[in-house]
Amino acid sequence: MVNSVEARTRKRALVVGLLVTLAVIGGCDDGGPATRRAVTTSPAAGAPATSSPAPAVGPSYDATNLDLCRRTDLTPLADLSVRVARTDPKPPLARQGSSCLFEMRTADDHQANLLVEASSLTSAEEAGRLYTATQQVTGMTADGPVADVGEEAEGFLKRSDPGFKYTEYMLHARDANLVVKVWLAVGGDSYLPKEALAAKALTILKATFTAVPHA
Repeated sequence: MVNSVEARTRKRALVVGLLVTLAVIGGCDDGGPATRRAVTTSPAAGAPATSSPAPAVGPSYDATNLDLCRRTDLTPLADLSVRVARTDPKPPLARQGSSCLFEMRTADDHQANLLVEASSLTSAEEAGRLYTATQQVTGMTADGPVADVGEEAEGFLKRSDPGFKYTEYMLHARDANLVVKVWLAVGGDSYLPKEALAAKALTILKATFTAVPHA
């Protein structure tokens, strides 16, 4: 009887000891630093690194060394009955590009001028600044935006009387790093309709854009 009691007592002690041992082991796996480090995953070795796609690069123009005096087609001016007295191919001041100033006379010997200018800047941002600056310093009246020419384009009008009626129309446009300007001015006994000069300037502007190669 005594042996039976002792056996049960030893058995109970073993069970209690086992439960204590399991409790201690379970307490070590409570999500502490060791456990968290064990379950932390890392990228698989050799996995390719991800990166944002490179931004799209727009067209870049180079307007240097263009002979705009030779390449500009004056056919649109035929109904104005003007003749070219001289040309000046001096490039735009302090920037990369090409230009030509046509000094002309009308059939009744009034003054007329055509300036065609293409400037290729170092970036689209710089070209945008030139485009904006032209708006601010032109001294002409804004005639509104022009569609389907580059990223942005607009026209300007001016009428003056320096002893004769002088009508001026200017278009300028920007596409990427390129700014193109066409200024057409014709004198006479009366002011010419704006539409007549605007249409001619637009034809020459579009042809100039086509003439400038991409870098």
